Amino acid sequence: MKRPNIFKYLDYRAFLKDIFQYKKKTKKVFSYRFFSKKAGFKSTAFIKLVIDGQRNLTNESVAKMAKGFDLKKDERRFLENLAFMNQAKTNEEKNYYYKKMTAIGGYMKINKIEKSCYEYFSNWYNLAIREIVIFGNRKYTAREITNLLDPPVPLKDVRMSLKLLQELGFIIKDDDGCWEKKEKAITTGPVMQSLSLANCHKEMMNLAIASLDRHHAGQRDITGLTISIKSDKLVDIKKRIAAFRKEIMEMACNEEGSDQVYQVSIQAIPLTHKD
Repeated sequence: MKRPNIFKYLDYRAFLKDIFQYKKKTKKVFSYRFFSKKAGFKSTAFIKLVIDGQRNLTNESVAKMAKGFDLKKDERRFLENLAFMNQAKTNEEKNYYYKKMTAIGGYMKINKIEKSCYEYFSNWYNLAIREIVIFGNRKYTAREITNLLDPPVPLKDVRMSLKLLQELGFIIKDDDGCWEKKEKAITTGPVMQSLSLANCHKEMMNLAIASLDRHHAGQRDITGLTISIKSDKLVDIKKRIAAFRKEIMEMACNEEGSDQVYQVSIQAIPLTHKD
């Protein structure tokens, strides 16, 4: 049985469960009691409570876990930041701990593509540039793209974005030097997908707020409804929004000679608590 590699995990409880099972199978005396004594926990049930989601980790308990499982320095640092990311209440906290995780060498050796996907969704202009490159003769340079983006983006960031999009396989250059957009699916685990998409939605919402002052009404459409419904009707609303999104996407896919990129956002958010 191969020892679990912590850098492949984005759920610290899953790692603790797997490494505990690994230790049990490779060391006959290993048990909850043996582990607790070695790690310095008073309760023999603490590790099980953590794995089952009934207890969280702190700086102190992370150190004891590392000692009990013989984790190396980088593995301990990763476990600490992974645990705090999983336990974080806000998106800002999750981003903070994820960035600390990605600074650890062991993670980057295994998860370069996953980090690239995170970066893709964390900046609005990556999504815009992916669409811009297929405008006109499809030979846009980074400087030409910079002049098109609204709001402006520094040239160095546009160059980095083009590099990122190529690394992810989202865009390529053909033999004639023309850009091509590839409809490639992004495959990440649920934890990473949730964090990345939250970053993306936040970026786009902030752009929508800024658009109220930056663009006149003829250039945008920001409207909304405030309605009272039974909470179970939200399922029907989401289905209709999904159908409308699909209709807009089909219209865009059939469009030829595109000359501008738009973000179409549809929102349905609760403004009250359920009674």
